[in-house]
Amino acid sequence: EWELVVLGKLKWNLAAVTPHDFIEHILRKLPLPKDKLLLIRKHAQTFIALCATDFNFAMYPPSMIATGSVGAAICGLQLDDGDSLTDLLAKITNTDVDCLKACQEQIEAVLVNNLRQVRQQQQQSNPSKMVDELDQASTPTDVRDINL
Repeated sequence: EWELVVLGKLKWNLAAVTPHDFIEHILRKLPLPKDKLLLIRKHAQTFIALCATDFNFAMYPPSMIATGSVGAAICGLQLDDGDSLTDLLAKITNTDVDCLKACQEQIEAVLVNNLRQVRQQQQQSNPSKMVDELDQASTPTDVRDINL
């Protein structure tokens, strides 16, 4: 309680703006199907969390990370129609198109790298289990039980 009193007397504002603060503003201005908004939001939040784990994003402003994450989410879900999405996102947030593209590409690269690392760790921990999981994922169990 005393810390809050000291901060109040010093008039220090410790509220931080994060990329999550921009997601809703960006999504409201995009022409997206209403049934896909929740999925896009979840993907964008995942990308933002991923960016928080990589030092390369420390110099990007929160609005750029949020915009790049929304763009990467929409592209990943194949809901875009090319460069017009990037242009619209840049216009909404008043950012440079090339910087936004670079940020979005960097986010996608971090995702690919992270997925590759997870896959390698799973294979190293138990390679035979990985083969069984792939086999189960590609063939439903009820198909195996059929006797012709």
